[in-house]
Amino acid sequence: MVEGIDQSSLQLKTGPFAGGCVCGAVRYEATGQPQLQVLCHCKMCQRASGAAFTGVLFIDASNVTVTKGQTRAVPFSPRASRDICDRCAAPLFFRREARPEVRGIYVGSLDDPSSFKPSMHVCVSSAMPWLDIRDDAPRYDEKPDGMTQTLRYDPISGRTEVPG
Repeated sequence: MVEGIDQSSLQLKTGPFAGGCVCGAVRYEATGQPQLQVLCHCKMCQRASGAAFTGVLFIDASNVTVTKGQTRAVPFSPRASRDICDRCAAPLFFRREARPEVRGIYVGSLDDPSSFKPSMHVCVSSAMPWLDIRDDAPRYDEKPDGMTQTLRYDPISGRTEVPG
């Protein structure tokens, strides 16, 4: 999935994974082997999550099933959208328009987020200066080759643009 990353060395937990939203209206299940587990420190993820970084577990979209309730897709950049609970607006899933076969599951929505083990940190150039990262996962100032290029994001206006 990402150039330069040996997927066999990641030792990612195989599902099933279960989770849901804050209010309990939406529940989901996912099975199979995650493709990647990422902690993103970009300004857009910080704003969207209200946190210093966002944890996302990427898995085949066909392995993710909403078992209760309904989600709503909300675009948040020219290339991606979030699926949120239709009732409480908690973010559950992430998807790129160019990769509909892959679904990102927001780690905070998992019933047991302790099974998440980051395989990399991306956009560390935007990481909070007070954050003390102690794991041994590789760190990238932006995103490594093979991932979608980091968008330029203005947190004041909310505008995004593709660099270049």
